[in-house]
Amino acid sequence: MFYRNFSARPVQAALALMWSIMAGLALPVWGQVQPITRAETATKAVKRAGPASPAYDQFVRQLHSLPVPKTICYKIDRNEFTKILPPAAFLKARQNPNGRLAATSQFIVSYTGFTPEAQRAFQYAVDIWSTILVSSVPIRIQANWVQQDRGVLGSAGPTDVRVGSQGTQKANGIYAIALAEKIARRQLNNPDSADIVASFNRNNNWYYGIDANPPAGQTDLVSVVLHEICHGLGFIGYFGVPENGNVGQYLSSGFPGVYDHFIENAQGQHLVAATDLYPDNSNALFRQLTGNNLFLNGQLLRQNTGQRAKIYAPATFDRGSSLYHLDESTYPARNPNSLMTPQLGNAEAIHAPGPLVLNIMSDMEWKTTSILHDPLVSSEDIRDLVFSARVISDTVLTAGSVRLFYRRGPTTRTDSTFIAITPTRVGTTDEYRYTLPAAQAQGDIWYYFQAQDASGRTFTSPGKRPAGEQALHRVQIGPDNVPPTIRYSPAKNFIFTTALADSLPLFVTISDDRPTGVDTAYVEYQVNGQARPALPLRYNRAAVNGFVYDSLYVNQINFPANSLTAGDKITYRIVARDSSRTRNQSINPATGFYQLTVVSPQAARDRYENTFQNATAATDFVGYGFSITTPASFTNPAIHSEHPYRNGSDYQFQSNYEYVLLAPITLKANPDSAVMRYDEVVLVEPGDQGSTFGGDNFYDYVIVEGSSDNGRNWRPLVNGYDSNDQTDWLVAYNSNPVEGAPGEQNSATIGTPALFKRRQIPLLATGNFRAGQTILIRFRLFADQLAHGWGWAVDNLQIQVPPPPPVLATEPVTAGRFTVYPNPVTTGLIRIEAELNTAVAEAGLTVTGPTGQALRQSILKVGGTTLSHQLDLTSLPTGLYIVRLKAGDVVLTQKVIIAR
Repeated sequence: MFYRNFSARPVQAALALMWSIMAGLALPVWGQVQPITRAETATKAVKRAGPASPAYDQFVRQLHSLPVPKTICYKIDRNEFTKILPPAAFLKARQNPNGRLAATSQFIVSYTGFTPEAQRAFQYAVDIWSTILVSSVPIRIQANWVQQDRGVLGSAGPTDVRVGSQGTQKANGIYAIALAEKIARRQLNNPDSADIVASFNRNNNWYYGIDANPPAGQTDLVSVVLHEICHGLGFIGYFGVPENGNVGQYLSSGFPGVYDHFIENAQGQHLVAATDLYPDNSNALFRQLTGNNLFLNGQLLRQNTGQRAKIYAPATFDRGSSLYHLDESTYPARNPNSLMTPQLGNAEAIHAPGPLVLNIMSDMEWKTTSILHDPLVSSEDIRDLVFSARVISDTVLTAGSVRLFYRRGPTTRTDSTFIAITPTRVGTTDEYRYTLPAAQAQGDIWYYFQAQDASGRTFTSPGKRPAGEQALHRVQIGPDNVPPTIRYSPAKNFIFTTALADSLPLFVTISDDRPTGVDTAYVEYQVNGQARPALPLRYNRAAVNGFVYDSLYVNQINFPANSLTAGDKITYRIVARDSSRTRNQSINPATGFYQLTVVSPQAARDRYENTFQNATAATDFVGYGFSITTPASFTNPAIHSEHPYRNGSDYQFQSNYEYVLLAPITLKANPDSAVMRYDEVVLVEPGDQGSTFGGDNFYDYVIVEGSSDNGRNWRPLVNGYDSNDQTDWLVAYNSNPVEGAPGEQNSATIGTPALFKRRQIPLLATGNFRAGQTILIRFRLFADQLAHGWGWAVDNLQIQVPPPPPVLATEPVTAGRFTVYPNPVTTGLIRIEAELNTAVAEAGLTVTGPTGQALRQSILKVGGTTLSHQLDLTSLPTGLYIVRLKAGDVVLTQKVIIAR
C-alpha cells in the first residue's frame, strides 16, 4: 500500500492531506493504495507533528473529515500449493449442522453483481472474521463484483475514518470507521452506510471453493477477501515515500494511523514518537522506511507470542507493499502468519489471519476497554460538576482501577500534579460518577479518566499522544471574562489598478475559549478618513484552494471601477464579541488600523539603482512589514523588515511581508545585463537540514519575485532561501536562542553590517520571464507560526546596472594622505593612518570585497585632521579588499591584501 500527499503550505501551503491516484500497474503484490480523495479540516498550519491545543475536546471539535485510503490487490503467477485452515473454533462450529456459529460480531454484506459461487466464497471469509472480532456495532460491507484491469484481483478499504471518537487510545490516531465504532460501542456514521467497500475482478481465474484446495493456476478468493477485509478493518497507515524520492513522509501531518503507532525500529524507537530523530520529509525517515528492519510491537503481541512482527520494508520503497504488510521472507508461503504478507500465489489458500495479526489487531483496540465520556460543557453558572463515564471492557476490568484525575489550570513544566479520585459505580451499571461540589467546581479544570484491565493495559479518556503525553479534557465554570481571539494577516496591502473593479478579501479566524462561541463579528473601515458602513463577517467552514478551514469568518470590501485614485487610503479593523453575558470584545489590530494604499506604478525603465541614502528613496516602494530605516546596529539606511519579524497570523497561521518597487523594469535581452544585485542580511528561521524550498520542513524564507500583470500574480526570480544560505547567517541565527512558542526557540541575534553578503540574481534564469517584458519586482518574507528571528535587510540595490570596476588607486594627494599597513597582512590586524586637509569630527570607514560587497562599516572619531586606528580583519578569508575612508566630502581608498 502507498499513501501520498501533496503537502503542506501553499507556497509552503496550509495543512492539507491530498491523496494521489496510483497508476494501475499489474505488480506482483497483494495491495496498493487507491486513495479516496478528501480534504482534511485544518485550523492551523502544522509544521511539526501534534495538535497545538492541549484541550482534547477543543482539538476534536476542529476535526470533521480525513482522507481515506483503500488497497488494490494484484495477482502473482506462481503456484505455492499452500493450505492453511480457518481457526479451529470456526471449523468446530461449522461441523455441527444443528449449531450456530459463535459470532462475536455481525457483518452485513450488500452484494452487487456477484455470482452465487463468488458470493458463497466471499461470505465464507466474512464468517471467519465474524467469529474472530468482537463488536457490538454491525460492520457493513459493500461488495462489488466488477470488471477491473488485467492483473488486478480487487480493492478494499474503509469508507471513512475517525480521529478523536469516544474511547480511542491514540489521541492523534486515525481509526478505520468500523474500529472506531467498535471502540465507541455505537454507530458513528449513517446506520445504512457501508464501513468497508470491497470490489473484486470478475475476469480473474478464481477458485471459489471454501475447502482451501485451490488448484494450480487459480487464485483462492477466500484468501484474497480475508486479506482485503483486514485492511478495511484498520491494517492501514500513513507513512510513505514520494515517487523517485529519497525522503520519508508523515503523510497525515500529525495524525498517524493507529497501526502506525506500533511501528518501531530495531532499537525499539516508535517512528511516530521519534519525530526529532526521523522528521517529516527527511532522509533519516526514508532510511527507516527502507531499511528492512521495522517491526510491529504491542503489549498483547509480546505477551501472547513473545515476539515482534517484522513488517515488509524493502530497500526500494514499493507503493503496493511496503510497511502495511508483514515481511514476505520472514513469513513465506505455508507460514501461519502469511495472510498479511504482500504476495499471494496461485494454489495458495490462507484461511486464518495468524497469531501475529490477531494479536496486533487486539493491540490496535479490536480488544479494548472503552472509557466513554461526554466532555463537560463550560458554563458561567456555578453549580455542582458531575463527572461521568461508562467503562466497558472486552476482558476483565481490574477492580477499583477506574479513576478520575483533575487539576485547575493546564499542566506546566514545574507543575503537573493531578488530584486523583475514585468515582462511584452507579449500581450494577457500567457507569462511574463523581460530583465536584459547586464551591470547588470553579475556574479552569483539566481532567482525564483512567482504567485498567486484567492484561495489565491502562486505558484513558482522552487517549495519549504519539510520544505518550496524556491528552486532557477541559471545562470552565464561572464568569467568562476572556474576549475572543482574532487571527488575521492582510491578504493585500495595496491596489495597483484603479480603473478596474477590485476588492479586499477578508479571511479571519475568530475563536473563543468556550463552546458558546462568537456572537458578532464585523469589519469597520474608512476611505480617506470617511467612515463606511460596517460589513458583517460571516461564519463559514470555508474551502479555500480545496482545503477546509474551521472557525473562519469571511467577507470582502468591494471597490467599484474608478472609485479610487492613486494616493487614496483604506483603513480598517476587525471587531468580534463573544456570547458571554458581558459580551467580551476584541479588536484587531489592538491599536490603530490596517491600511490599504492605492498606488500607481512609475514609468517603466531599463535600470534601477538605490543606496537608500536619499530621504525620498521610500517613495519608490510600497509594502507591509518593511521600511527604509537605519536600525541602531547600522550606520546607513537600507530596506529592513520588522526586527524581529512577526510569526504568521492569518487563518493558515502564515504571514507574508512584502516590499514592492514601483518602478517597472523592462528586461534586457543580454542575460549578462539582465542581472539584479544587492547586499543583504538574512536572519530568518532556517529549515531542517536537507530541506528544500517548497518542502514541508522549509520554514520561514525570503524570496524575490516578479509580476508581468501589474501585481496580480507573482512568480519567483530566485527560489526562496533562509539562514541556511550562508554559514555566517546560520551561525549568527543559532548563536542566541530564546524561548518562543511551546517547544520552539526564536533567535534573539541582532543583524549587523558585518553580516552583509552580496547576492546576484539573473532575471531571466528561471524562465518565468522573457527579454523585453516589463515587470514589477518585490521582496517578500514568509513567516509561519512557530519560530522567528531578526529578519531581512537589503542595501545597495542595483537592477540591470553593471558593477563598477574596483578602485585600486589612492585618491589624489591633495585630498589628504591615507595609508594602510602592514600590506599584505598575515595576521588580519592592520593599522589605518590618515592626514586630512580639513578637520572633521568623525569619518566613515567601509571595507568591501572586489565586487563592491560591503563587509565592514563603522564610524571613527577624528576630532581634527589626524586619524590612527587599528582594524581587525582576522575573520575575512585571504584575498583583495578595498578600505574606504569618507571624511566630509573627501573619499580616500586603499587596497589591502590578506595573505595567510
